[in-house]
Amino acid sequence: MKIENIIPDFIHNYEASDPFGREELETYIQSHSSLFELYFPAHCPRTEERLQLALQQYPAKVDDLKTFSADMPDVLLKLEQDFEKTFGLDLELTFKLIVGTFGSNAFVTRTKKRTIYFAAEKLSPIKEHLEVIAAHEIGHVTHFALGTKNGIDWSSIEWTSGLTTLYTEGIATYLSMKMVPGLRESVYYTFDNEGDPWASCFHENKAEIKRRFLEDAMAGWDMPKEKEWFRLSGGSYFGLNRIGYLLGTAYVQHLVDRIGEEEALTYWVGQDVKEDILEWLGEE
Repeated sequence: MKIENIIPDFIHNYEASDPFGREELETYIQSHSSLFELYFPAHCPRTEERLQLALQQYPAKVDDLKTFSADMPDVLLKLEQDFEKTFGLDLELTFKLIVGTFGSNAFVTRTKKRTIYFAAEKLSPIKEHLEVIAAHEIGHVTHFALGTKNGIDWSSIEWTSGLTTLYTEGIATYLSMKMVPGLRESVYYTFDNEGDPWASCFHENKAEIKRRFLEDAMAGWDMPKEKEWFRLSGGSYFGLNRIGYLLGTAYVQHLVDRIGEEEALTYWVGQDVKEDILEWLGEE
């Protein structure tokens, strides 16, 4: 395991500057340009409005950043060891701990599937919340590694399809529940204590949510739909963003119940997972 933690650099610069302004933020970003070239723009739009808003939000986050920086390395070490004991995949993960500008909270890089970013300013510093999001992101890498181990033809995967995102996010959430069990359901979706409305909304409107997603999938997928169902910027349909995570987890649990965990985790190897999801979405 490798960890590159640039949060102490941000905190040092922030506390040494009075005030910490646009120039200081740019200096911090440029001094870690190799990290931020993968963060901007795919995981956070680099606009002047975004950067100025981030500057307004940092003061309330400094103590949380310190806690995150101190605790997250141990959390990652434990979770990597737990995944290794469970799956034996020797993932050799690389983690990048950064202070971003309030875009994505965490992601697996597209070019290096075993490199994971965590943006501390978007995350709760509570240990169990950190464990869940760490397990979620390591779950993505585990899912990809299991596919490779079982001979998946990666050229057959339609990464721009919402059905693919539904499956992969469902698997990652399922694995976070498996590896960090016993927490309130909503924590696995929002990585904090504010997620009960998400879980309640899903369970109360599951049939309508399934119907609406099926409608969107059948009409052709695009970025506005991806944002609506899976991004922090969504939420116009049901008033809450990332409802697709809950729908994906429900599908994966259904798949596990139907064919078993091992087969569910590798279902896209030789199977038409998109067609299977469409059939499930159409069920009452």
